[in-house]
Amino acid sequence: MPRFVFWIGAIFALVGSGMGVGTYYAWSSMNELASEGIRTQGTVIDLEYRRDDEGSGSYAPVVEFYDEQGQRQVYYSSSSSNPPAYDRGEKVDLFYKEGTPERAMIDSFSDRWLLPMILGLFTIVFGGVGYGLLFVMVRRWRTISWLKANGVAIEAEFERCYRDTSTKVNGRSPWRVEASGVHPTTGEVETYQSEQIWTNLARRLEGKTVRVLVDPDNIDDHYIDLSEYLKGRK
Repeated sequence: MPRFVFWIGAIFALVGSGMGVGTYYAWSSMNELASEGIRTQGTVIDLEYRRDDEGSGSYAPVVEFYDEQGQRQVYYSSSSSNPPAYDRGEKVDLFYKEGTPERAMIDSFSDRWLLPMILGLFTIVFGGVGYGLLFVMVRRWRTISWLKANGVAIEAEFERCYRDTSTKVNGRSPWRVEASGVHPTTGEVETYQSEQIWTNLARRLEGKTVRVLVDPDNIDDHYIDLSEYLKGRK
């Protein structure tokens, strides 16, 4: 795999890790407010309409309550829905932080858990893709390193150089070299594929053989050494 895949994996892993930190802080903040905050009751005095990027919108409750000092406070919920989850005049339970009444939260599933759940989902998606790519890359690099040091070298006949359309970068796909040769353990003719490259070597390899390093104990592990054909090329 080319190095740009490693950097994609690293970026996704970094974003996933950041989302994981955000998930933890969102969960701990909500949990702290629910366990240590002052519980009271408020009244939904308005439904704030929030328009999204697609032109539609949803309604967030605006709640009036009074703190321990008897001061009127207004809380604007961060959660919204369509149709609205509350009616004007409806009584709701909520928590607020002592001494900081502007930090409040309705005692509902959406206010308490929706944000941590969304962040957690992004953590799983970005972290899973990122760390998955890094794992595959590192394992492949270790396999290639082992093959270079311990693999059995065979000469395989060049078959073709083809586009690997499973990968695209800026609309372009890399190439792979395919060659066939006799496996030293099985004695059977096997087909070997190179790593992804960004150079079409079809003309240079026509009628030639390429050096393939194979693991005699694992038929699937092999590495086509194209270094002499890729010198000075990216």
